[in-house]
Amino acid sequence: MSSHDVRPLTQDDLDWAVEHTRVRRERLAPHAPRFWRPAADAVDRHRAFLSHLIDDSATLSLRSEHGYLVAMHPGAYLLVDDMVVEPAERWATEGVALLSRATELAPVRFVVPAWETERLDAALDLGLEAAEIWWHRDLEPGTGLNVVSEEHRLSVEGAEAQLVPSPPVYDPGGPVLLVTSLESVDGLRSAEQSAARRGARVSVVTQRPADQALAELLTAAGYTLTTYFFATPG
Repeated sequence: MSSHDVRPLTQDDLDWAVEHTRVRRERLAPHAPRFWRPAADAVDRHRAFLSHLIDDSATLSLRSEHGYLVAMHPGAYLLVDDMVVEPAERWATEGVALLSRATELAPVRFVVPAWETERLDAALDLGLEAAEIWWHRDLEPGTGLNVVSEEHRLSVEGAEAQLVPSPPVYDPGGPVLLVTSLESVDGLRSAEQSAARRGARVSVVTQRPADQALAELLTAAGYTLTTYFFATPG
């Protein structure tokens, strides 16, 4: 198979794909040690998940000589998150070829950690546009006993948020605060405090690319830009 050939990913490729992803996961972790800390059983969980997706006819599973792509179809687009190309310089050729095949089939939403610059360049080379940005900040546990509640929605003055579980392959040490609407730093701090009392160890805030005022607020509040979500234009 030449480096530009694209074919279906199969069960015969499973160990190869899982190992490539393990290496990538460990390479990402230092950039956000709590946010992207691998779970103790991350490899086993990922192998089982990827094996299921390979057998799922509704999932697009592709590989090239040095990379693979798995795209789920949660709605009107293909979600491309589980994708690895190694070595990184192959993104300009094989990464683009794999993504191109996905874009030929449906609009895509492509997850790009901010530190993976070759992955970012591939998205831009294909004409994908930034649709959403995620920022994060580590939280410290609340003092005293954590508040146990089945209510996952948090609504405070100046912010709307919810507590969500982390992806199974990561272990930040508790749930994640996902802030979906924010009006002020005071609202953000109130949401963080409430979430920390409920055991959250990481706060994530979503930003529209055009909302530079929010980006400046988050930078001043000690947040780090971790992830871009690119999408097919239109």
